[in-house]
Amino acid sequence: MPLSPAAAEVLGTDNDTKDAPKATPAPPVSDDSANGSPNDIIVSARKTRETLQDAPLAVSVLTGEFLDRTGFVQLSDVVRFVPGVSISPLNTARATGTKIRGISTFSFSDGFESSVSTVVDGVVLGREAQGFTDFLDVQSIEVIKGPQGTLFGKNASAGVINIQTNNPEFKFGGRAEASYGSFNETRLRGTVTGPIVGDTLAFRVTGTYNRRDGVLVNAIAGQPDLNDRDTYAVRGKLLFQPSDALKIVLTGDIERGSNRCCQPTYRVAGPPSGAIPFATNTGVLQLRDALAALNIVAGPSNRRVGVRGDRIFEGTNSGGLALNLDYDFGSTSLTSITAWRQWNIDEFNEADGVSNSNLNSRNGTTVGTEQFTQELRLNGKIGSVVDYVGGLYFFHQDLDAHGRVDIEFGLPFPPFFNVRTRADRTVETNSYAAFGEATFNLSRKASIIVGGRYTHDTLLATYNRVSTAINPAAPFGAFFGPNVIGVQPVRNDNFSGRVIGRYFWTDDIMTYVSWSRGYKGPGIDVAESVNVAAVLSPGGLPVLKPEIPTLYEAGLRTALFDKALTTNVTIYSQDLENLQTITQTAVGAAQNIGIDLLRSKGIEAEVILRPKALPGLTLSGSYTLNDVKIARFTAIPALNGRQFRDNAHDFYSIVGDYRTKLGRSDFEGFLRAEWNWQSAKNTDLNGAAFANVDAYGLLNLRVGINGPDNRYGIAFSVENATDQVYANYILGSSYRQLDGTSATQFIGDPRTWRITVRTKF
Repeated sequence: MPLSPAAAEVLGTDNDTKDAPKATPAPPVSDDSANGSPNDIIVSARKTRETLQDAPLAVSVLTGEFLDRTGFVQLSDVVRFVPGVSISPLNTARATGTKIRGISTFSFSDGFESSVSTVVDGVVLGREAQGFTDFLDVQSIEVIKGPQGTLFGKNASAGVINIQTNNPEFKFGGRAEASYGSFNETRLRGTVTGPIVGDTLAFRVTGTYNRRDGVLVNAIAGQPDLNDRDTYAVRGKLLFQPSDALKIVLTGDIERGSNRCCQPTYRVAGPPSGAIPFATNTGVLQLRDALAALNIVAGPSNRRVGVRGDRIFEGTNSGGLALNLDYDFGSTSLTSITAWRQWNIDEFNEADGVSNSNLNSRNGTTVGTEQFTQELRLNGKIGSVVDYVGGLYFFHQDLDAHGRVDIEFGLPFPPFFNVRTRADRTVETNSYAAFGEATFNLSRKASIIVGGRYTHDTLLATYNRVSTAINPAAPFGAFFGPNVIGVQPVRNDNFSGRVIGRYFWTDDIMTYVSWSRGYKGPGIDVAESVNVAAVLSPGGLPVLKPEIPTLYEAGLRTALFDKALTTNVTIYSQDLENLQTITQTAVGAAQNIGIDLLRSKGIEAEVILRPKALPGLTLSGSYTLNDVKIARFTAIPALNGRQFRDNAHDFYSIVGDYRTKLGRSDFEGFLRAEWNWQSAKNTDLNGAAFANVDAYGLLNLRVGINGPDNRYGIAFSVENATDQVYANYILGSSYRQLDGTSATQFIGDPRTWRITVRTKF
């Protein structure tokens, strides 16, 4: 699917196309970009410059204008409007995964990479969680679906989220925005840009601050509400352009977050457990008694929690430097992207969900990463027949993590528990790649695109897990298994690639068919729950095979009636070998495992209408059918043929946006409505009934006024206007391992409102 309803928006910056990566000339681009046609939007999904409607792959674009019009500032907000994309939330950003066409990394192991690659200004983020921050002065977000290993590398087996931010400009200007809303939400955002030395050196400085009280009511007197937000980020850019041929951009950024996140609420409180009366530790309550003491009623609409503020935390800090160099030789251009980044997270939570019962009080991990990347790329032409892109890529990352899990609950008989588990691990990753893709223009209408990538990976992991008694006077039993010390090297080579056939039937109608094979590298299991039985060699660690997706795709792209009607359809079929995911052991520990074969097929369709009879009105709608089934699972053959977890079968969205002049003034008024719906799903790998999530739809409304030349404006918005109660995800709990019934949920936000004022100069 090439577009989302967001594609009805135009790029919201003055430098929307001129800073796109230089490459071979694209098909002609219309000059009427103010009309916001998809034909006017430049994308770099193939690391070359082309219009969105001419790109022969499934890519959705969220423009800067779309983000302005919706007020969305995080990926979790906008994915509802991108067909085939969603997020699976868990109790830590480390395990939360973005899903594209139902595929994501779902693991607590720091030795696995993501299936969805996040790229910011050409720099690949080594950990997916680094991308779960506020958008900062974004020019566009391209969501590229299906395996993209040919050009974007090994951690893009499901797709890529390609974020491009605004570069400095030689004309002084800026923007500022302030918002206030429900739960004392306060947002401040601003950017300023301008020349330093004539038309040779320019700067851009951008900052954002986002604070919100918790959306879950804390039932413990004097304790803060949970799932709050408190983040800020700053980015600075310098643009050095001594000639038309050479452009150098130096970027530095920092981000800090301090949140009491991410706590589920109790959806089901199970019956009394027969084991709890035998507890060797004090202060253990039956779940129903613990909730009753806090006046919490478990249920689908439960937004109350009973967790002390010092027992849940997620703190992040990240930053980096990047040097982007572009040199245009004429028919060929050279791009070099050199980057260093660091990312740290310190997170822990009350695993049993109630601080007044001493069952399982802490799950926590601190992780620190440091990465260096280098990409060299050539884009060019050979005569009028061949356009090409090719290059070399290097990625290095050092990761250091320390985990701790406390299970205070003890028994005088097996499995004993009363155990503190510490797991320290390191992972060093090096990846080398050479890639290239050529477009053979057989005629003005027909082209064949062939690309490939060779990747060489080396990984080295160290691991040390130790279990000790919390109460030395009582017996204890290792929850995750015996103590483990392991060292595991891994080397792997892979060739991935794709072949695309594209045909322009007219200037307004294009079709394509494609075959592609992707790659996600082998994963080393370094989670607290390392399965000793899966170790293949003494002193080693479990290794999961690489993920290998094979995709067949066909698409139709149209822009008819002078761009008044855009219709796009994509159909696809994909086999994914060795999906890296998790299941649960008999005692409830998460265990990393590979699914032999996952098979998916789907349809993505969209219509965008701009009626000529009603200037200022844009209507768009999209529909996605995504059928993802487990085709072969050797470890659990009973799951063969089941729908893969956390995958709704159907999605649709409708967006209406109307803008008009107010009388004879230069003021503009606007109304906007956004509706998105998804069918029922199940979030348990085994398909257990307790994890059934009902179908639901969400309505967002927005109204406002813009001043002359859009120099200032005010908007009022309501999200989830109908106050729909819905669960993003349903899962078990520590208590479920004792009573067999209890369940928790990550409940969606209630109705919220926000007022925003902004200005630009």
